[in-house]
Amino acid sequence: MWWRQSSFHMLAGSTIALNIIVITIIVMTIKFINRADELGFLAKEHKNDGFRFISVIGRRRVGKTALIEKFISGKKALYFFVPDIDDKELRLIFARNLNEKFGLSFIGEPAWDEIFDRMLGMQERTVIVIDEFQRFLTINKSVPSILQKQIDSHHKKSGVFLAVMGSSIGMMHKLFEYSAPLYGRRTGQIDLEPLKFRHLFEWFPSVPAEKLVEIYAVFGGTPKYLLEADAKVDVIKSIEASILSKRGALYNEPDMLIRTELPNPATYFNIMKLIAQGRTKTNEIADMISIKQTSLSYFLNVLEKGMGLIKKENPVTEMKPKSKKTLYFINDNFFNFWFRFVYPNMSYLEIENSGPVTESVRSNFTAFVGKAFEGVCREFLIEANAKGRLPFSATNIGRWWSRQEEMDMVAFNKKTKEMLFCECKWKDNADPNAVISGLKKKSEQVELFKKDRKDYYAVFARSFSKRIRENNVLLFDIGDIKQGFVK
Repeated sequence: MWWRQSSFHMLAGSTIALNIIVITIIVMTIKFINRADELGFLAKEHKNDGFRFISVIGRRRVGKTALIEKFISGKKALYFFVPDIDDKELRLIFARNLNEKFGLSFIGEPAWDEIFDRMLGMQERTVIVIDEFQRFLTINKSVPSILQKQIDSHHKKSGVFLAVMGSSIGMMHKLFEYSAPLYGRRTGQIDLEPLKFRHLFEWFPSVPAEKLVEIYAVFGGTPKYLLEADAKVDVIKSIEASILSKRGALYNEPDMLIRTELPNPATYFNIMKLIAQGRTKTNEIADMISIKQTSLSYFLNVLEKGMGLIKKENPVTEMKPKSKKTLYFINDNFFNFWFRFVYPNMSYLEIENSGPVTESVRSNFTAFVGKAFEGVCREFLIEANAKGRLPFSATNIGRWWSRQEEMDMVAFNKKTKEMLFCECKWKDNADPNAVISGLKKKSEQVELFKKDRKDYYAVFARSFSKRIRENNVLLFDIGDIKQGFVK
């Protein structure tokens, strides 16, 4: 979901000039992609009588503000961005905006208790959006408790639809965990994720599917990053212009995001770089940055649960995942590209000598896209399974690996003991017989249901040298993948 164009009118009226206080939306002719479920949920909540309290959580640039803009268009609403200022000034600004928007009156320097009391006391259906809500934890940590008190006092008669947004994922979730004051007060929540590969067919409606895989491998599904992907030129040229150039919009995007969110980011940068280079085990990462594995877990936890930038996986067949088999992966294609090619080569790029970096990208591009293609295939398999297009209904889908072997995907049904073993080949004229032969050998190492299971095999590729007809074999080329995603 994203708007191709948006326009904001900034209103500031404080004794101290601030960059962003209130955003009044001017709706333009724009393209809004995906998020039908989220918009439908918000609309349904808005129609419900009484007080509603929704959280919208997602990484920066993922489209939270665009979603809210679309939702509040035409409604009686206030959008308020929490600036990084002291508590007194914030109270004055918030109270003034409530006065300007809804006519609420405050005398002197109102306390948060008074502000929330007047705000939640409005009985007419009114939308109030507070963006970067988690900043209250550093500005005045008592604010969530004060808000909770006023919610409990007013929720039976209030007509307020309160939405709080935040990009610090860990801090936002912390605000609503069991021991937090706001626990149990929400009436709904939205965890906003980047666009999936299938949405690129709508974003770039005339671009061939093969090129969309390349774009997705580099720019991922974050709307802000996709805006910088020039589908009219070769993907490498688009990379040169928007990522490898110091004047490019995405040149230092991950650097700025991580430095904004995390103090002393050097260790986090090194961890991300190592994962992007294929060092996915904790012992490998710890050895390379000379840190104890016990200490490393803290940094990994921040990147995973605090920021959503990495994910950990266990072999899909592990019913009781073991930490020794856990692998870590970067959870965003663009960040994976940036830490693979940009961050390690800053010495070239800072002096505007991008040639060696471009050559490195070009020589490794097919292999790099191939790894992202695995994610595309998994998305396809999950959707095909949901639509009943597989030989059986899978209960589990994911990667599989052992000490000696790995498979891109394995799907299985626990009850019927059926298994589908999958391999993804980002190449033309792939020989399906050779790939299936390899899959059969690897599948012999999978112990799950080994005595009485039924095996199937699937191969994904750009194209195949030939088609084979076997009851337990599925072949999907790039055309099949597009057909599976495009309605």
